[in-house]
Amino acid sequence: MNRSSVHLLDLPDEMLLNILKKLDNVDVLYALLGIDNERLNSLAREETFSRTLNLVSIVHNTTMVDSILDRFFNYILPQVHENVKCLTVEPAFMERILLAAHYPNLTELKIINFQRDNSSRYFADGSSLRHIFKRQITKLDLFVKDCEREVGSLKVYTKNIFARVLTSFENLNHLNVTGTMIPAYPGLSISYLPSNTFSSSTLTYLCINVSYFTDCLCLLDGRLEHLSTFIVRIYCLDTDLSIVHNLNELPKMKVFSLIHYGLIEEYNDKFVSLVRRMLYLEKLTLYLRIACPSVYTDPIYLINEFSVNMSRLHSFNFYLSTENNKNDLLRYLSNNNVKQNYTNTAYQEVSNIVSFSACTAAHHVFTLPFEFVKLLSIGNIFPNIVFKNVIELCVRDMVPFEHEFFLRIAQAFPRLQRFYISDLSSQSHYSKKSTDIVQPHQIVEYPRLAFLDITRVGIHYVEKLLDETKTHLPSLTELHVRYEDLRVVTEDFTRELTRRNCAKVTRLKTWREIVGSKDFYIYFPLL
Repeated sequence: MNRSSVHLLDLPDEMLLNILKKLDNVDVLYALLGIDNERLNSLAREETFSRTLNLVSIVHNTTMVDSILDRFFNYILPQVHENVKCLTVEPAFMERILLAAHYPNLTELKIINFQRDNSSRYFADGSSLRHIFKRQITKLDLFVKDCEREVGSLKVYTKNIFARVLTSFENLNHLNVTGTMIPAYPGLSISYLPSNTFSSSTLTYLCINVSYFTDCLCLLDGRLEHLSTFIVRIYCLDTDLSIVHNLNELPKMKVFSLIHYGLIEEYNDKFVSLVRRMLYLEKLTLYLRIACPSVYTDPIYLINEFSVNMSRLHSFNFYLSTENNKNDLLRYLSNNNVKQNYTNTAYQEVSNIVSFSACTAAHHVFTLPFEFVKLLSIGNIFPNIVFKNVIELCVRDMVPFEHEFFLRIAQAFPRLQRFYISDLSSQSHYSKKSTDIVQPHQIVEYPRLAFLDITRVGIHYVEKLLDETKTHLPSLTELHVRYEDLRVVTEDFTRELTRRNCAKVTRLKTWREIVGSKDFYIYFPLL
């Protein structure tokens, strides 16, 4: 066959379908549904192209938003409405999309850029969408754009937003609340609200952030009686001892994940006690950082505390880090076979990192592959692993970081978005700019890095990271740096070699030292 004479319509239906399935469903429907070709029109009506529709992509990927949306609202959605099972929408267009047709099989809804001010009206008693929420939706994903520090009272936010969600979606069995921005979205705060707040007799899956550990305990007091999967991030571990919690066993819980990124100053057995209430737990995920200043604590000991007597536990993913007295950790490592301890965990492969500062040392132990998004307080030495999920990294060490270290970071953390660097060595305040010459193939590339904090390093680091002949930062939008270092490295903000890496910065936080007074920060929103 002459390749140049083959036409798309010469291909069999099966091959055409395979080609079309590689495209976005919305693009297929817009391009083919209703055109003057019965074969392509018929293929576009296949359920596979309308079962799941992400209508947010229209708004963000085209300059002809209004005309394309009109075609979807007036023609396409009424044509495929019976096939639609899952919709991804933004609040601005959600009402028009959901009322464009009757979707008898719609059970799943994903709301992107959800905010209190643009979405709360949909949960009011008189909302035109109330009947859809109440009768049909069983699976809801909220991608929250609100920021905790901007919403005021967390109790009010919980009552007006989170509690109303469960009231509006009466048949909900799956609720996933996640954030779209850093810092994190407002945490659920129910500790001082009535016990029927945020309650459900149908919910089996919940992923949410809470303000306090007490809020986590409240969610497990019986108000979510059929909950079997609970994924929670806790912002603050303070516990109000005046609140009496229902501490009954949780036999229905099968999957539990608890993440707290802060350093736990006073560790006790409240985490272990919580997990041991889940008698038939099958999958456990933990992320905890614990300060142990008085006596060395082996993370493996803590891991075994969580898993003992859990007969049905078949999956245990963890990151546990203990910060100890440096001398205590060195004595422990010299007297114990750490690798043997890891094999005793009886779960998947385990790795570790040890890093040192002036008086303390951090001992990180974690399962592989590393599934968490943050890794804090590591140093020059870390295993030859690709941390493909990590987007936020904090490095600190008593030994200066060389150029090869930043090359390793770029290779090991391909999705890195936020980077904090602390040089604790005697050279940390070295006052001269770097004069190193870097070959083109050795330029450090951080393609996704949006946030960089270099306030705790010397000026030679500022030079290395902002000079485009040494480092490439095409996505940098927020920079924290000492004012004087920035001024010198950029040659009073005129230097061409630093212009490109700083071109997209819209938020600049500078630290300036004033002789005879306290240091202070200045925060500049540049746009």
